[in-house]
Parts: sequence; C-alpha cells; structure tokens
Amino acid sequence: MNSIKVSILVPAFNVEEYIDDCLQSLMHQTLKEIEVIVVDDGSTDKTGKIAEKYAALDKRFHVVHQSHQGVATARNVCLSLAKGKYIGFVDSDDYISENGIEELFLCAETHLADIVLGSILHCFEDGTCQRIGDKSFNQRLYSEPISGKHLFKVLIEVGEYTPMVCGNLYKLAFIRQSQLCFEAIFHEDEFFTPYVLYFANRVICANHDFYYYRQRANSIMNIGTNLRERSGSLYFISAKLTEFAKSNIASEEIKQAFLLHASSLCSRAQHLYEKELYRSSKRCLFIITEHSIANQYGIGTYIRQLTQCFNLVEWDLNVIVLHSVNKRIQWKMEEGVAYYEIPMPDELLYSGLPLYEQLYCKGVFYYLVSRLQLPKEVYCHFNFTSHYYLALLFKEKMHAKIIFTLHFTDWSFDLLGDQDWLKRILANPAGRKEKRLVDAFEREKKFMHECCDSVIAIARHSYDMLKELYDIPESKLAYVPNGLRDEYRKRNADECRRVREKYGFKEKENLLIFAGRLDFVKGVMELIEAFKQVLIEMPDTKLIIAGTGNFTHCLDVAKPCWSHIIFTGFIPREELFELYAIADMGIVPSIHEEFGYVAAEMMMNELPVIVNNTTGLKEIVGDGEYGTVFDFGKDKNIRALKDRIVDVLTCNEKEVYAREGRSRVLKEYSIQDFSEKIVGLYSLYGKSMQN
Repeated sequence: MNSIKVSILVPAFNVEEYIDDCLQSLMHQTLKEIEVIVVDDGSTDKTGKIAEKYAALDKRFHVVHQSHQGVATARNVCLSLAKGKYIGFVDSDDYISENGIEELFLCAETHLADIVLGSILHCFEDGTCQRIGDKSFNQRLYSEPISGKHLFKVLIEVGEYTPMVCGNLYKLAFIRQSQLCFEAIFHEDEFFTPYVLYFANRVICANHDFYYYRQRANSIMNIGTNLRERSGSLYFISAKLTEFAKSNIASEEIKQAFLLHASSLCSRAQHLYEKELYRSSKRCLFIITEHSIANQYGIGTYIRQLTQCFNLVEWDLNVIVLHSVNKRIQWKMEEGVAYYEIPMPDELLYSGLPLYEQLYCKGVFYYLVSRLQLPKEVYCHFNFTSHYYLALLFKEKMHAKIIFTLHFTDWSFDLLGDQDWLKRILANPAGRKEKRLVDAFEREKKFMHECCDSVIAIARHSYDMLKELYDIPESKLAYVPNGLRDEYRKRNADECRRVREKYGFKEKENLLIFAGRLDFVKGVMELIEAFKQVLIEMPDTKLIIAGTGNFTHCLDVAKPCWSHIIFTGFIPREELFELYAIADMGIVPSIHEEFGYVAAEMMMNELPVIVNNTTGLKEIVGDGEYGTVFDFGKDKNIRALKDRIVDVLTCNEKEVYAREGRSRVLKEYSIQDFSEKIVGLYSLYGKSMQN
C-alpha cells in the first residue's frame, strides 16, 4: 500500500537566497506522509547544494540534477518521479504554512476530488500581501465538488480565473490518466490549467490562505528581456486552446468560455509583442499584402519565404494583410513574425471611391506607426501596386525605404501578357476598356516611380519589361527570382503504390495533375477540354485538379467525364506533394504567368512538366530544355496541348525530364540564392540609411 499521501514537486533554478525558506516550510508540514522532489534545473549558484543538504537530513526529500531546460521540463521530471496519491507544486522561491498540505489533503479525501483549488497570497518585497484566487463569490463552489469545465466557465464569467498550479492539489492518477504534462514554453501554467480543469470531474475550492507567492523584481516573469518569447508562448497557447475548444467541446456555453479565454490570451500576446516593438532598437519591416486568392497561393508562398530571409535578432518583422474579411483587426504570431489582418470599415468597404481607400490607408498607417517609438528605421515591402497611398505615407512621413516585388500587372490578364498589344493601346486607346487598361498601367507606373526605392523583378522577362515599358532605371531594378525550399522526398515504388491506394488510384493509371486557382488565366478550362480528347486515345488516364475557384464552370466543362477528373479543392502541401509523387506529369497551361511557381515546384519534386509557351513558364523550363512546351496560340489551340500530353505519356524520356528539371530548379531557383539576394538588397539600404 502506498504510504505517501502527497508528492510535493519543486523545480529550482538559481534561488539560493530563497530555497531555504521554501524547503524549511515543507520539512515542517503537519502532514508527515509526504515526499518532496526537487529538480535542480542546472543552477549555477548554491541551489543544488542547499537542496542536497535537506535530502541528507530528511529521507522524504529527493534531489534530481539536470542541465538547464526550463520550468516546464523540470515539472515534467517531477511528475514522472512522483509516487504520492496526490501532487502539489511549490515554486522554489515561495513557501507555505505548516498545515497547508494537510488541509488540502483532507479536503481532497473528504470530497473524493480530482483537484483541490486553493488561494494564494502575493507577498511583495515591502512586506505587504494581497490575496489572489478568492472564490467566496459563491459559497457553493467551495463547499461541494463540481466539474472542472463548469467551474472554468464560472470563474471566467466572474473574473476569478487564476491560471496557477501552485497552491492546488491534484490526484496523480487523474493527471496520468488524462496524459497531462507541461509544455516547454513560457507561461506553462497558462497552458496546463485549462486542460486540467476540462478533464476533471470533481473539483473543490478550499478557500483558505496557506501559499505565500513571493513577488521578485528579478523573477523570470518580471524582467523585461523576454517579452517577445512570452508573447510567442501566449499566442501558441491561445491557438492551441482555440483549436481544442472548437474540436472537442460540445457544450456551447463552455466552448464560448474557453474561446473567450483564448481570445484574451491572444490580446495579452499582442500587448507584450507591441510593448517590445515600441522599445526595440531593431530595424522594422512591414511586409504589405492583402486578402485575396493570390495571397492564398503564389504571393502567400512568396511572403512566407520572404519572412525567412531576415535574422530576427536584427529585425522586427510584421506582415500586414489589408482588406481582411474579418470584422475586427486580427493578430497572430508565427515563428517570431507578427501578422496583422486589418479589415476595411463597413462604411468605407462598399463605396468604391478612391477617397475612402485613402482614408483606409491613413487609418492603417497611423495604427501601425503608433506602435513604434520614433525615430525608427522602417522598411516596407509591398506586393501590390494598388497600395499607393499607404506607400506614399510611409515614404513621406517616416522616410521609410520602399521595396516592391512585381508579381503581376493588371493589363496582363486582359492582354495575356502581350506587350506589343499594350503598346498599340497606349499609343491610341479606343473605347472604355482600353482607356481603363491605360489608366491601370499609368497607376502601376506612378506607384513604382513615385514610391519605390527598389523594384524587384521575379523573372528576367519582367526585368526587361520594367526597364523598357515602365521606364524604371536599372539603378532601381533588382532581379531576384523566386526561390523554392527543397522539400522533395524521393519515394520508392512500394511507397508510391501505397499512396495511390490511399487516394483510390489504380497502379497502372496515368495520372496528370494541375495545381492552382481555377481561374481563366490559369488555362484550366482549356486543360479539361484537352484532357477529354486525351481520354479518346488513352482512356486509362485521370486528371487531378488541386485548387479552389470556379468549380461550377469547371464541372460544366468536364461533363460527361466526371469520373476521370478529380477536384480536390485547396489541400495542404503534404498532400499535394504526395500527389506529385504518384503523378506521371504536371501540367501548367496558364495563359499568362509572371514567374510560374507551380511549375518550378513540380520540377523540384522530380515531376515532368508541360507548360504553355508564355513568358514566365517558358523561362522556367529553359525554352523546352527542362520540360515540354506547347503553344495555345491566339486561338487557344486545344489540340496542341492534347498532343503534347499524349507524346509525354508515351515517350521514354519522362525520367530524364524529371531529373534535369529538378537539377535546374536547385541551381537557378534555390531558396538560399533568393535569401542571399534579398538580404543583400536590404543591406544596401541599411548602409545608405546609416550614412
């Protein structure tokens, strides 16, 4: 029979000044059937030696020494070693009254509780104390057990929720059965407490003071050097709790309590981040994008890769998503980068007037700048020419350096990238549509000339076009092709067979894949028409279309061959790469493409590609040297695409194209080269600003 009633778990790190008080208070507990487990978390002072002294005096004390890994890991080690029926946590700079553990234990036994919640006294350096965790707002809550999830809801509603594990008692069997542990981050109590309450069936509140929580100016939560890390931890906890609540909690009232708490954690995370941002001496970069389908695909990928180019020790990175569909500003943090999604107020949203767009940009500008302590070295990286007013504000009022990446031009969609056609229209516009194209061209040119310090071309043909058509001086131009992170994993024949079985494809079926938006400029309708002709000659063939967009039109074009065409919708990269692994070829039939990221991604995954003879795509495959090129022509010759598909499926050179295509991407479009060129460009501006 287990004679240990309570295991007291004490993580300790560099607290030689306080740990004596802590361990003395534990040694003199009126409940004698206890064990005290101290984990010395790599202390560099005498903390470990003091703990060993108590272990030598009292066999109930056990000391474990480990390299410094943080409070969460130390607590998890304590949990793994605990042998008591119940466990309690005590921080090594705190202390408890001599009857505290016994009162909690008796309360737990009397009420058969999974958890006993106590209250604590915050003890300040001037000798004053303040009670925290008072549950006396409702006598019933601490006179009889209730479920933890219901208690959580009530505590949130009345503002008495205290996310601290110290001062409480937990049944060890319940903790282990629920597989609960601490996450190795800051604010580990914030992570642990909602889940432990959710899984507990019987919780009792013991409303008496026994735990003395020492408030130290130099404690890890009070020093100001870790605000960014704490912000990241709080956002991580918020995101995980939101996901958990939406996926697991059936009761709408309880779910809303958890979501409300998650939202408050996110707000705290934003506050800590902006507090650090305000006092930061780092260079500040705002990467400006907007809510759009393009942001979900190619431009979104570009921005994710752009954020990975910068050393966060030297930079504060913020991604600003304009025209968000949310009702209010949303904030999040991913991998140390802050994201702001900023909606347009309803009264401005539907007006369509340029004046209202200016008002919106002005509001965005002052919202962002108010988070900076001026003067500040600010950079803005724009991705849409439509953000002229915001760029101008940053340039004129903040003297910010403005960098712009040209991902597309408005006129290209209407004229399919035909520059000669555009030149004729610019020389003599006829009709409303052509005048609209001229206006769009002039707006793009104005943005680049008046706002931008540097314009990045992602393809050589784009570089030439910017120089010749937009009159951008070469001193302002930079050629930085998109880069791809090498995420390719070669699969053997057995793995590919299993993946085919997973998605319901036969081993001998020919598989073609298209990835991207279901948009007229992507050529997906023409691809479906060509595929229907392929089926006449090669009926054992299927076409996978991975992406979102105009499904209705695509399905209409696909009939009656629906059983041969699979629409996946938008899918995660892991699943997309699995489909690349089992496909026989990738097809990128875009009518116009500035770069052709999807084609490069397919080639990186050692997938033979067929591309339309348009500028960006033709450049990717080296004019047909590293992939197959077909030409729609001005009349959109479907047969040309169909013939190339049949040729590639029946030829013996697919593996050669696959290997050489991958080699080209690794050589010409590596993420390392992309990163070096971006960093080099920004370094030039850093030097000029310092001078």
